[in-house]
Amino acid sequence: MYVSGEKKSLERNALDAFLQSNRKLKGYTIDDGERPDFVLTKNGHKIGIEHFRADTILNEHTDSESMKFDGQRKKMYEKHHAKLLNDEFDADASAKDIETSINKSLDAASKFDYKVFINNLKDVFEQHANKVSEYKKKCDEVWFLIDIGIENDHFTAEFDNGGLTKMNVLPVTGDMFNIFDKHKEISRVIVCSRCLGRYKIVYDSGSGKYSYKIRSFTYTEALIPGSRQIKLDVKDTGKEVES
Repeated sequence: MYVSGEKKSLERNALDAFLQSNRKLKGYTIDDGERPDFVLTKNGHKIGIEHFRADTILNEHTDSESMKFDGQRKKMYEKHHAKLLNDEFDADASAKDIETSINKSLDAASKFDYKVFINNLKDVFEQHANKVSEYKKKCDEVWFLIDIGIENDHFTAEFDNGGLTKMNVLPVTGDMFNIFDKHKEISRVIVCSRCLGRYKIVYDSGSGKYSYKIRSFTYTEALIPGSRQIKLDVKDTGKEVES
């Protein structure tokens, strides 16, 4: 099965974020592959790590809008950075593109649907869980690395008692725990959030139990009545900018 270099690179970014957060895995060799995506080996013990995405922003076909937005932002940066290097930079055009990108992101976050997110996570998790027996033919145990794209880190979480709190990391809810705990043949589940190319580990079943009980969450943007649109104004400071 052919896997594009870009896809494997994104998978590796998530794996590296996890490995950097866990010193106990130092000294393992890493083999890239498929089914599972990575095999970590040390002293003959093999750990298969299967990476998959389950993003928060989805379209009506439950395809990832987060990945599409990431691609658009990357192209926008490359376009304006190239113009800057060639002394062709247009501040007004750049501001307009940034403005459009931010407003798309705000609009998407305002329409976040927790139930759609959970149902998609469950479906994707089950699809990969059904292949664990196949993965175990190549390794001693199987871990899942779930990569969740987010548009920003401004969340409002609801606790089981009805209380609300603001969080600046992706909340992990009881519904998510129920999905993870169903399959005992999966030795470890790791969840990382992905925002603007930055990865953060938000849950690791190998790090013990979580004491808080979150019922659901949403983007704080979704709680603001009406729709917000930002407008960027470009001002000439009279200073030259070095590229």
